[in-house]
Formats: sequence, C-alpha cells, structure tokens
Amino acid sequence: MADPLSDAIRVSSARTVLSTGLRATGRWAIAVTIDENFKFNAVTEGTCWITVGDAEPVALKQGDCFFLRGPVTFVLASDLKADVQSATEVFANAADGFATLNKGTEPRVTCIGGKVLSAEGFEFLSDALPNLITIRGGTRAADNTRWLLDRLISELATNSPGTEIMCEQIMQMIFVEMIRMSLEEGLVEAGWLSALADPRISPAVRLLHLDPKRDWRLPELASACNLSRSQFASRFTDTVGMSPIAYLVNWRMFLARKALQDPKATLARVASEAGYQSEAAFGAAFKRAFGTSPRRYFRSRQAVVWAA
Repeated sequence: MADPLSDAIRVSSARTVLSTGLRATGRWAIAVTIDENFKFNAVTEGTCWITVGDAEPVALKQGDCFFLRGPVTFVLASDLKADVQSATEVFANAADGFATLNKGTEPRVTCIGGKVLSAEGFEFLSDALPNLITIRGGTRAADNTRWLLDRLISELATNSPGTEIMCEQIMQMIFVEMIRMSLEEGLVEAGWLSALADPRISPAVRLLHLDPKRDWRLPELASACNLSRSQFASRFTDTVGMSPIAYLVNWRMFLARKALQDPKATLARVASEAGYQSEAAFGAAFKRAFGTSPRRYFRSRQAVVWAA
C-alpha cells in the first residue's frame, strides 16, 4: 500500500534536528524568526502565548504542541504586554541545550522543540500545510505524542551516549505524529494532504503514489474512488487545488529531481522512471516545473558534490 506522507518526507530529504529549548520565569516575550523550514515545539511546563504575524494570540498550556511553517516571525510570551526581546539575544548564552530567561520568580515556562531541515524538495510537503498548527494536550490526538515527549525529556535529562541522535529520531516521530494529528483534527483544509483524510478521493492519491510512471486515466481513478468521472474530477480539483493528472505530473517531477541527485543517474533512466518515453518530453515538463533543464540541474548538483 502506498504511503504518500512517507513519500513526501523521503523526496524532500527532510530531517529533524533538536533545537535549543527555553526555560523562562516572570514576565517576558521573545520574537523568533524562522526561514523556509518548519519549527515545532511542546510546552512541557507552565503556560504562555504565541502570536504569529497580525493574528490573534493563541494561549498554550502544558502538553500543547505547535508547529510553524516558515518563513515567518512569531512572538512567544508569558505576558503579551512585556517588552519583546530578540531570540538571537536570548539564545546567545544557551547551555546544556537550553536558553534561560529570568524575569522574575513566577510563572515558570519550559519549551522543548526541534526544526525540520531539507536541502531541496521540501515545498511539496510544506505547501500542503498551514502556517500554524496547534495540537492541544489532553485530547485524543495528543495522546500519541505523550510517550514521545516523556522519552525526549528523559533523554535530555540523562545526557547518555547517543542522546543527540536519539533526540533527533524522537523529534522526527513527533513531527510525523503532529501531521497525522492535524489531519485527524481537520486542521489541514486544502491540498494533497487534506485529500488523504478524504475517504472519497484518498484511494486515487495512493494509486498515483503507488505507480507514478503509469499512464493513469481519469476513469480508472474515479472507479477506484467509487465516483463518476465528473464527480471525482471536481472533488479532487476542489480539494487538492489541481487536477489529478496535474498532480501526477507534479509528483513525477519531484521524484525525478530527487533521482537526479544520484551521481550515477542517467537522463534516459530518470525520464523512463518518471513515465516518459521521450527525453525531450521529460525535459520540457521538468523545465516547466523547476525553471531549468534536467541536464543542467544534474550538472549543477554534481558541481556542488565535487566542490564539497
């Protein structure tokens, strides 16, 4: 059975790294800017607020998790009226994996988290997610992450050999769980990820990922979803934001770009694996998707490898 979410994470080479945590007391506010990657955190002690851009502040309490899609600047605060400090300033003197901010004795707030990095291809996944997703502690959806968070806190406390890699793997699982939970809670309202939560069209998405080189036809996909051709085409386009065939071509191009990162790749083989009998047709589709030819892209990737 195809697993589109795992496919998207693999094609983006997404990897999770542990971020510096925060231990803070008193009245404080911190402005954090992130780039095009994801950042996600869990409040493991106390309560605080998060404000993203001009949106209304969102209250966070112990057990809540949130993740953000960059580029974005957000403010984390115990008091919305406190003077805002730059995260660069606050985290400059971090030690043992935590930055400490003492602005009084109470309240106490502790946050731990990570960020997801990707060299290329991350937009396939990130474009399908909203800018901010909040998962509430104590809900059924959040229960799946509780054990992971407890294990993460334990790893950070022991600092045993292998702690860094263990924490990164746990953070990767938390990241996947948060995407799963956002789908279960209906927090992803559009895009191919939301289609996975729609039982009427998710079979088609899975088929496209199962055999992307196949010359799929609309009636086949509609039949797999037990919908008429017109019903399927309309529902898929309304949910995903593009037609089924356009989605297939888009996914093929991301797979092809990933394949071209292999120094042993050949254009003929990559074109064939992407479902194209002609290198010229493949090249035209690739250039429409990424603004460069597959040959030029391949050479640029190899130049980077040799330079390193």
